[in-house]
Amino acid sequence: MCISNKPTIVFMGTYPPRECGIATFNQDLLNSSQKYLGERVDCRVVALNLFSVDTYVYPPEVEWKIYQNNKSEYIDLASKFNKDPMITGVMIQHEYGIYGGADGVNLLSFVETCKKPIVVTLHTVLAKPSRNMRSVTARIIERANIIVVLTQKSKEILEMVYPKSINKIHVIPHGIHASKFGGTASAKRKLRLENKSILSTFGLLSRGKGIEFVIRALPKIVKSHPDILYLILGETHPVVRRHEGESYRIELEKLVSRLHLESHVKFYDQYLSLGDLLEFLNATDIYISTSCDPNQTVSGTLSYALGAGRAVISTRFTQALEIVTKDTGRLVSVKDSDAYTTALEQMLSDKIALARMHRNAYDMTRPMLWSNVALQYSKLLTQFILPPLNLTHFKQMTDEFGMFQFAALDVPDKKFGYTLDDNARALIASCWLNSSSYDNMDAFITIYLDFIKECQQRDGTFINYLDHGHKTATSQNSSEDLEDATARAVWALSEVMCGVGVSVGSKNKARDMFTLALPHAKKLGHIRASAFVIKAFANVAGSYPEYEDELILGICKNADYLLGELAVNSARSWHWFDDYLGYNNAIVPEALFIAGNATGNTKYSDGGRTSLSFLIGKTFSNNRYMPIGHTRWYKRNQSRSSFDQQPEDPASMILALVTAYKITHDEVYRSLSAICFSWFLGNNSLQLPLYNFVNGGCFDGLHPDRVNLNQGAESLVSYLLARLAVDKLFLYENTTDKKYIS
Repeated sequence: MCISNKPTIVFMGTYPPRECGIATFNQDLLNSSQKYLGERVDCRVVALNLFSVDTYVYPPEVEWKIYQNNKSEYIDLASKFNKDPMITGVMIQHEYGIYGGADGVNLLSFVETCKKPIVVTLHTVLAKPSRNMRSVTARIIERANIIVVLTQKSKEILEMVYPKSINKIHVIPHGIHASKFGGTASAKRKLRLENKSILSTFGLLSRGKGIEFVIRALPKIVKSHPDILYLILGETHPVVRRHEGESYRIELEKLVSRLHLESHVKFYDQYLSLGDLLEFLNATDIYISTSCDPNQTVSGTLSYALGAGRAVISTRFTQALEIVTKDTGRLVSVKDSDAYTTALEQMLSDKIALARMHRNAYDMTRPMLWSNVALQYSKLLTQFILPPLNLTHFKQMTDEFGMFQFAALDVPDKKFGYTLDDNARALIASCWLNSSSYDNMDAFITIYLDFIKECQQRDGTFINYLDHGHKTATSQNSSEDLEDATARAVWALSEVMCGVGVSVGSKNKARDMFTLALPHAKKLGHIRASAFVIKAFANVAGSYPEYEDELILGICKNADYLLGELAVNSARSWHWFDDYLGYNNAIVPEALFIAGNATGNTKYSDGGRTSLSFLIGKTFSNNRYMPIGHTRWYKRNQSRSSFDQQPEDPASMILALVTAYKITHDEVYRSLSAICFSWFLGNNSLQLPLYNFVNGGCFDGLHPDRVNLNQGAESLVSYLLARLAVDKLFLYENTTDKKYIS
């Protein structure tokens, strides 16, 4: 278990003091994220060890260690995370060589066991992966909630090679450290490099570095620029050293000697601290990025050099092609010493232009500061991390009589009064909160239950609209169809009757109202009203034996009606209960799943599965939920409307998916419910959150160009019902300690 008592984000990968570029990246991202998140969230680390006998002395943020070749350790750790309510998400730094097994296949043991939200940063993206590498990567992409790549080209490659990655991928550049811009003179004096034109390359040495091609370019440069000094900064990569010792460094030293460059090339055989590295970069006139791999995705060393405000010469690999321009340096072909010679000659011959490149590099890289990078990662992660429950707006929208219908921004708009619809929703949410041991919900249950009683007429029917001033019925009640409001009220009453922790007095009051409404509920004929009635009857039939026979008959009658409408309106590519898709669609297939479960009749469940699959096909696209727009309904054989998107629709879909998953245990429904919930948090067509993290409210809709910033009751309670449904299914299914904040 995590030792933290705060929400915790876990960073997984190699970590210092292990000498590895991913380790440095991981630490820099964590430190920047912790500064951004502050004291409200903890950042902890799972560190990957190369050998089971490794004895690294890790810093205190490293809470877990895994031997990369032991699959059982991955599975055990994922299982622990699943049971820990404080762990809210996992950020994985992915490189094929650090997770053990062929192409890092051992990582699959973790990601396919862990149920927490997962963000994976892919540091290597190949256009032509091997068959096994493609298989491993595809499974990682399928499981991950979010994929981060460091270049636009990597995004394009992923979407082409792995189509299931579409809409999961976000481009966030490699981070850089904050530093003041300046010339090289001060750092040169400190390092005793005065009167030298400094070239530098840093990083762990291995044969793929291609440093020999730079060394071979120097003899011609030395003739015209005898003050040249090329610094090769960094020790041999530990894995390389284990296999071949220092043979590559020795070969480079022999090459230097053979070319008589001993006065112009200097090796620093050590793993530099960040402070020392930045000091050397400050002294550098031209940084040389030497990779021999044109498919290399990104270079942290190139990022740091540009971020320090230094002109660069780089081989043509993915990141360099995107960020190195003539204003900041030169691009050269891989393994081309003559190209290095030409580029160096051009840049060293014009000191004014070189100084301008330094300034351009510094200015261009300000968006790459680790603080900005951490902010982007954190915003992405919040799309899949359930925010703590916050009832500030819920309480603000409720007075002693009921919940107000509308809000102007976040202020209740009292002139529009109250509705049965909204107070029924609020009553359901209150019952669900109460069953989760949320404090002080009895008072809210009483308010909303009394409101429903106020709306119920002597004959058992209901009105929907009451004004604020006199608390009396408005003229809207006589001009609108009230079937849906009536059926939703009956569902709400059933939740009280069966609610965990609800007082006996409230249950008895709800039962009396339910009994009075029952004759009318059995006669409702609209599709969605029938669906609400099925949900209500199924709740009560299982808890009140005296109603069971009557209610099971009612469930069958309504389910048969829905199946009849499905049969009449279905065509080859249209499997729905009407000739259009409108609002709150998913309630209907959900009701058929519930009917099948309550009666044991598989034809109801089959109808639910068929219609839900159809609806999923119309509203999910490439890892994103797209509700039917309320601008106009989606009619068969016509184009669908994408806007105005409203929160009731994703909430309805989430409840249906959760119900379908609980009944069928089909993991597809579980996965889709997470994607659907992320619509509220920013995984939507505008990449803007609908949930208000400040007050727990929910904005009223998504327009083509903006969010509707009003926060009315329907949106508020729709979000809350969806949040509670997903909460039960995902984060806390392995713990009985369900704690919320108000």
